[in-house]
Amino acid sequence: YVNIWYRNKGNVEHYMLRNTLKETEKYFDKIKSVMRCHRSYIVNFENVNLIRREKDGVFVDFGIEGVPSLPVSSTYLESVSKTFLN
Repeated sequence: YVNIWYRNKGNVEHYMLRNTLKETEKYFDKIKSVMRCHRSYIVNFENVNLIRREKDGVFVDFGIEGVPSLPVSSTYLESVSKTFLN
């Protein structure tokens, strides 16, 4: 299952999709701002506020109350950095 989180009229909502993350990633393949940042997460970088580095890793922050920071794994760090800086 994949949990999709989105904003609807200023509120953060989510729904569950019966699919794999790998198949979901293929669906967003042509959209440059949506990409995987961790084996468990795909992020739309149009909604990312900042990327921060801490002693225990790199995290993506959305700047939205109630939405936790997501980790960025070392596998995806270079592509995430390029996407966010562009």
